[in-house]
Amino acid sequence: MANDGKGIALLPGERETISMAGNKMSFVHREPDSAYSMVEWASEPGAPGSSVHIHRMTDEAFYVLEGTFGFQVGEHTVEGSAGTFVSAPKGTKHAFWNQGATPARMLVTMSPPGFWRYLKELAEGLAAAGDDAEAAMSLRERLSKEYDIEVVGPPRRATS
Repeated sequence: MANDGKGIALLPGERETISMAGNKMSFVHREPDSAYSMVEWASEPGAPGSSVHIHRMTDEAFYVLEGTFGFQVGEHTVEGSAGTFVSAPKGTKHAFWNQGATPARMLVTMSPPGFWRYLKELAEGLAAAGDDAEAAMSLRERLSKEYDIEVVGPPRRATS
């Protein structure tokens, strides 16, 4: 359903979904004039999580719907099951990953709202790069500069 300036309703199946490396992202809310965007993030067990990174202008918040995610926020690490809320304000080092033995899902809210474009461009670019590690690294470097990401550590994965 289109936004007429008075609100929006987005029914199941009406949103774009992208995938990369055991993770699937569905764009729940991405109105350009909004205060935030929202992505539903689904992750398979053992899938790589995000790199440890910092946003200088973007706040992120995570709400676990099912399964167990691991979160690093600053120097702290926590496992969060359904109902867990985690906030990573701008300037905070953070990462997330599926920490459990089952699929996991969460809602990710980002403010300001344009950050979802990074996920879309990254997924499309990595698919185009295929097995070309140099092209994938070049893509990540370019997108990191463009979308307020400073990578400060490798992708996180589940620990036993």
